[in-house]
Amino acid sequence: MALEDRERWNQKYLAGWKSSLHKTLLDFYRFAPLGRALEVACGTGENAVFLAKAGFVVDAVDISDIAIQKAKELARKEGVYVNFICADLDHFVPEENAYELVVNFYYLNRSLIPKLKRALKQEGLIIFETYNEKHTLVKKDFNPEYLLKEGELLQLFRDFEVLHYSESFNISTFVGKKLR
Repeated sequence: MALEDRERWNQKYLAGWKSSLHKTLLDFYRFAPLGRALEVACGTGENAVFLAKAGFVVDAVDISDIAIQKAKELARKEGVYVNFICADLDHFVPEENAYELVVNFYYLNRSLIPKLKRALKQEGLIIFETYNEKHTLVKKDFNPEYLLKEGELLQLFRDFEVLHYSESFNISTFVGKKLR
C-alpha cells in the first residue's frame, strides 16, 4: 500500500498539486512554547517552512519524495532549514516527549494519533484539522475510512485541554494542550 500511496501522491505533485499554509496554523501556533515542531503529511512544506521562519526547529514528514524535494527547495528559497523526512506514516514513530508543537492537516491515520500524543511534551500543543463525514457531500467518492465522525476529535483528544474545537460543515478542527 505504501508504494501505491507514494506513487499516487508523487503523480499529484508532479502534476502541480501544492499544499498550502493553513489559516488554523496562523491562528494558533503562538499558543505553543517555542521549541521543536513536527508536521505530519507536510506536502510541499508551506506550514513547516512557516514554523521554521517563526523560530521553531521543525521535523516534517511526508510519503511523497517529490513533495519532500519541493519542500526542501521552498525552505532553501526562504533561507530556513527544516528536517524533511520521506516516510510512510503507517510506520513512522516520532520521538517521544520531544515536541512543543505537532500539526496535522488533512490527513487521518487513527493509529498515528497515540504516537503524536506521546511525541508532545507536557503543555505541548496539537493542531489537528481534517475532513469529516460531511465531506462526502462535496466529494462523493472520498474513502469514508479517512473521514472523522461527528465529535471524534474531542473523543480522541479527551485527555487534552481544549483551546479550540469546531466542526464547520465538512472540516473538523481541534487545537489542544497536552496535560500529562
